Amino acid sequence: MKKFMNSNWSLRLLALLCALALFAYVNSSKTTHTSSLLTNSVNSTSTNSNRTVTISAPLELNVNSTKYFVTGYPENIKVKITGPAALVTTTANTQNFKVYANLSGLSVGKHSVKVQVDGLNKELSYSLNQKYIHVNIQPRRTANYKVTADFNHTNVASGYEVGTARLGTSSVKVTGAVNEVSKVAKVVAVVNTDKNLTKSVNQQAMIEALDANGQTLNVVLTPSTTSVYIPIKQATAKKKLAVDLKASGKTEADTSYSFSTTTSSVTVTGTKAALAKLSKLPVEVDVTDVTKTTTKTVDLSTSDEDGVTAVSPSSIKVKITVKSN
Repeated sequence: MKKFMNSNWSLRLLALLCALALFAYVNSSKTTHTSSLLTNSVNSTSTNSNRTVTISAPLELNVNSTKYFVTGYPENIKVKITGPAALVTTTANTQNFKVYANLSGLSVGKHSVKVQVDGLNKELSYSLNQKYIHVNIQPRRTANYKVTADFNHTNVASGYEVGTARLGTSSVKVTGAVNEVSKVAKVVAVVNTDKNLTKSVNQQAMIEALDANGQTLNVVLTPSTTSVYIPIKQATAKKKLAVDLKASGKTEADTSYSFSTTTSSVTVTGTKAALAKLSKLPVEVDVTDVTKTTTKTVDLSTSDEDGVTAVSPSSIKVKITVKSN
């Protein structure tokens, strides 16, 4: 044994065995630590793999919509979904399921109906914020109604008036329960305006169906909006005036002209401010090439620039007397 221990090869073999033992020990510890980390990671992943989201989904009704009109139900139902995170995320993004209530087979009247979900993956669990809905099923009716513009006339500024409104659509289809459609007193395009209006209004307006008390009815309108143009202009008035005949055109220096007409007065339409300035209506009579007494028809032209919009009659006969000086 002493001889073996003193041998160089023996010492080398012993050193190799010690090194192998130390390597095995270190590697075993490292493997145990790595295994522990992996186990903790798996446990952590398993704990955090589930996810919960709440989705507001449209509520569908299984009903004969050509025969019945349903009211009272919510447009959306909140669905709380729980399950594997990836699957929940995909479902939330695609919403490839439906929330519905089956009304087929129910009679006219009020009912409480269970809300159901179809198309969700079996790995997902869900709950609803509303398990039952209350509906009112009534016979369906559709009727046509004329549309008128509705706005606050007191918003028109003093001295201005409203012209005839023009709408993009003259009538709409009103669809709803028979008892609701029968209450329609008028259909209006509601126009919101500022105060002290001095300019015309042109906007898109919502259409509403109102009952006799002015309350909005629960019906469907087609179309539901329309364009509305409301002309706003200065208020006009009428005034009777005598005509003031004056020569115009090319006149001769040694000739004088006098005028007469059987029309004693005319009716002038214009803004109140313009009419207040007039005591007579000035009328120009063209005497170019008039060399002897003659009678001409003279147009009573108007210009919006001076505030006069119309004259009645629109023309008069004028006798022109020519006199040489």
